[in-house]
Amino acid sequence: LDSMPEDVDWPSAEKHVFIEDVLLRVLNKQVRQYTGSGSTPMTYPLKPVVEEVLAISKEEHDMRTAKLCEAVLNAIDNRPEDNYVAYRKGLGVVCNKKDGFTVDDFVVEFLGEVYPAWKWFEKQDGIRSLQKNSKDPAPEFYNIYLERPKGDADGYDLVVVDAMHKANYASRICHSCRPNCEAKVTAVDGQYQIGIYSVRPIGFGEEITFDYNSVTESKEEYEASVCLCGSQVCRGSYLNLTGEGAFQKVLKEWHGLLDKHHLLLQACELNWVSEEDYIELGRAGLGSCLLGGLPDWLVAYSARLIRFINFERTKLPEEILKHNLEEKRKYYAEISLEMEKTDAEIQAEGVYNQRLQNLALTLDKVRYVLRCVFGDPKKAPPPLQKLSPQEMVSAVWNGEGSLVSELLDCIAPHVDDRILLDLKSKIRAHDPSDSGNVEKELRRSLLWLRDEVRNLPCTYKSRHDAAADLIHIYAYTKHFFKIREYKAVTSTPVYISPLDLGPKCADKLSGVTEYCKTYGENYCLGQLIYWHNQASAEPDRVLARASRGCLSLPEISSFYAKAQKPSRQRVYGPRTVRFMLARMEKQPQRPWPKDRIWCFKSSPKFFGSPMLDAVRSNSPLEREMVVWLKNRPAIFQAMWDREMMC
Repeated sequence: LDSMPEDVDWPSAEKHVFIEDVLLRVLNKQVRQYTGSGSTPMTYPLKPVVEEVLAISKEEHDMRTAKLCEAVLNAIDNRPEDNYVAYRKGLGVVCNKKDGFTVDDFVVEFLGEVYPAWKWFEKQDGIRSLQKNSKDPAPEFYNIYLERPKGDADGYDLVVVDAMHKANYASRICHSCRPNCEAKVTAVDGQYQIGIYSVRPIGFGEEITFDYNSVTESKEEYEASVCLCGSQVCRGSYLNLTGEGAFQKVLKEWHGLLDKHHLLLQACELNWVSEEDYIELGRAGLGSCLLGGLPDWLVAYSARLIRFINFERTKLPEEILKHNLEEKRKYYAEISLEMEKTDAEIQAEGVYNQRLQNLALTLDKVRYVLRCVFGDPKKAPPPLQKLSPQEMVSAVWNGEGSLVSELLDCIAPHVDDRILLDLKSKIRAHDPSDSGNVEKELRRSLLWLRDEVRNLPCTYKSRHDAAADLIHIYAYTKHFFKIREYKAVTSTPVYISPLDLGPKCADKLSGVTEYCKTYGENYCLGQLIYWHNQASAEPDRVLARASRGCLSLPEISSFYAKAQKPSRQRVYGPRTVRFMLARMEKQPQRPWPKDRIWCFKSSPKFFGSPMLDAVRSNSPLEREMVVWLKNRPAIFQAMWDREMMC
């Protein structure tokens, strides 16, 4: 562009077309002798390319283009310090048809091996486990989703077409941010197929491209996936980043961990599908193909997710527009608000379609696991169950492994036997099991126990004051739930070859290897909570980490040390209490950090928290609970508590 004189009658847009279409087409024609030879140079001089364009324009008496070429050649000759070269881009597909293509011409069908979604992701989990030490985050993929249209009588669904091993040249077509083709699903002889169709005229020698429309939630992967299309409108990456910024704003604000549990608990408690649910699912294009044979609680949960997806679609354009304007104002003085609004709508629609895609992938994975465990997925019971009042008493007060029994075990080494026996006797007297209002009496008993524990003398190894605070939080938790664990299952093997690992990792395998995925007892629960993210091979473990504090309260043993010396993690001073309250009030859906005094069970028998109660009732935390924690006097302060305050 810098070599083109400003006085020629060439608008900026036409100069870009000259570079992207005319120069690139002639360049690809000149270097075709290298194709398949393995000796393609890394760079190729542009001078012979411009000379050929000049010769063609003179033959066709196109003096306007000839004048532009002469100006560029003059710059090449007079600016030897500048490097007028094109760089090798990789493998691609160039139009070899003399007459080229017109608009909406069929170019080629996309062929490959077909995988159901669950099996494809099993294979990806296996590939990632073999690539785990790879330093290159850029993905190697030759696959595409074949999506059943939402308007199909049986509704939306999808499978993966993998062109890594068995394919035609369609899978070697490169991405472009300004493509000349698009991938479309069409029905041929009663079967869906993916066809590549031209979206504008394509000339002989022009590269065939389409927009991959692939997305990633990894910023590292996004930045490593550099796009080389050379278009004026190039996004810089052949992936779209949907895991950060404006794309995630509504998800983070309105669909946090507790919100998702609230929706799933609603579906599990009702365990039936309303007419309104079916209407919502139908409007989104979900029908018997995706939902057939699933248990009612799962269909009802899907309907609730669709409502959130629709809600996000209405909110997202405004968030994206706001973000885009802030970014562009850093670099541009003039911005077209109408164009930005249009772009924001297009991006929001892309996120909407991705959400539907991720929901379909999740349902396919969960259906497969339920089939393995129960034979018929419809027989699968809900994964979450609300504790009855008597079950709450057993879990918290008098059952084996209850909160109170664990408290007594922790206290025993730190108090006199006579005091311990007296406390046990009082606890039996305060058992709420036979009360007419068990929940109310359980709270009353816990508040009594809180005060009893606070009266015990603290040491750095026995922080009864901290245990009392936790008992107080339990007292103000209205509902508890248990996870119904399914049986763990191991799937049949998928086969991974060196080719699957990509050229940078292929040497890790000498031949084809088997990979068998094991689905843990809580895999389905984890995948259903993280339905919008397909990147984790073990969503149940991610869920366990994310639940700490906000969903699953700490262990009572957190406050009773076995070590002889205190550590930094054993601080429980005013700053720790303020942090806990700030997290509960202002960031209720975030996990509590593991580098503090609290510890958590990896598989708790039950869960619940005042924060979950607040989300379920759409109300703030109980004021009485918060006020007591803020105003109760400190009864013990260790030396390291004071040091941490400083």
